[in-house]
Amino acid sequence: MSIRFERKAALLKTEAVYATDPVPTGAANAVLLKRGSFNPLEGEHLPRELLRTGFGSHPGTFVGRHVSFELAVDLAGSGAAGTAPAYGAMLRAAGLAETIAAGVSVTYTPVDTGFESLGAYFNHEDTRHIATGARGNGRLLFQRQRNPELVLNGLGLWQSDTAVAFPALTTAAWRDPLPSTKANTPTFTIDGVPVVASSFELDLGLSVAYRERINQQDVPVRDRRPKIKALIEELPIGTKDFFAMVGGAPVPLQYVHGVGAGNVITIAIGLVQLKQVPRQEEETDTMLNVEGEVTLGSPEFSIAFT
Repeated sequence: MSIRFERKAALLKTEAVYATDPVPTGAANAVLLKRGSFNPLEGEHLPRELLRTGFGSHPGTFVGRHVSFELAVDLAGSGAAGTAPAYGAMLRAAGLAETIAAGVSVTYTPVDTGFESLGAYFNHEDTRHIATGARGNGRLLFQRQRNPELVLNGLGLWQSDTAVAFPALTTAAWRDPLPSTKANTPTFTIDGVPVVASSFELDLGLSVAYRERINQQDVPVRDRRPKIKALIEELPIGTKDFFAMVGGAPVPLQYVHGVGAGNVITIAIGLVQLKQVPRQEEETDTMLNVEGEVTLGSPEFSIAFT
C-alpha cells in the first residue's frame, strides 16, 4: 500500500527543559498546516580514509544527524483578546518572548538570551519522526487579497523514527484568517505616512545552526537581523521622497491587520532603515519594491494580538 504524500501532521509544544521531549498531543498541540515539509535525515557522510589495494569505496559513517523543517500556517488572531494564538509556540521558537495581559493582549518581542525551543512530532501516514530542541526563523507574509501566513524554517535534534497510528487532531483553537484587503488591513504607515501596498513581509531574521561537539548537541541561536519587504505604490515625491530615505535615518513602521477584538494583529517596528526602493510596474501603476533592515532598538519590533 502506498503512502499518501499529503497525509501529514505536526504536533508542536514548547519545551520546559531544552531538548527534553514535552510529549505534544494531537488533542492539545496539533498544527493546522497549510504546507509542511520535514527532513529527518540531515547530516554528513564520513568516509573511511583508508589506503586501498584496488579500486572501490570503503563503507563510511553518517554523523551529525539532525532534522530540518518548514511549516506554514494561516496568520490569524485567537478570537479572544488576551489569549495567545494557536501558533504561539512557533513564534516563541523563533526567538520571541510571549507577554500576556489577561483579557487585553498577547505581545511577542525579540530576546537576546533565554531562547525557547520546541518538541516536535512529525507524522507522515503511519511514520512518526520526533525532534527536540527545535528553533528556527519566522516570516510573517501579507499579500493583497490573500490570507496572511506565518512560515517557520527550523532545525531540531533527531530522536526517533517509529511506526505509530496517525494521530487524531483537534484544531478548534485555530481561527479562520482574514484576507489582506482594504477593510481588513486599516493601517500601513512608513515614517508616519500612509502607504498603499500589494504586499508586506516581516522576516524575524533569526539565524540558527546545528552544533555537535564532544558532550554537546544543540541548535543555538547565532544572530538576529530582522528585515522587511513591501511592494507599495509610489507617492509623489513632494508627498514623500522614498529615494532620499535610502541609507538615511531609520524611521518607524506600523502595520495593522484584522478587525474586532481578538482578531487584530499589530506589527510595530521602532526603526527601519530603507536599503533600496527600485520601481516596478503592477497593472500599469508605478510601485516601489521597498527593502529595509530593522535597526537596534528596545524592542526592535513587537507583534501584538488584541
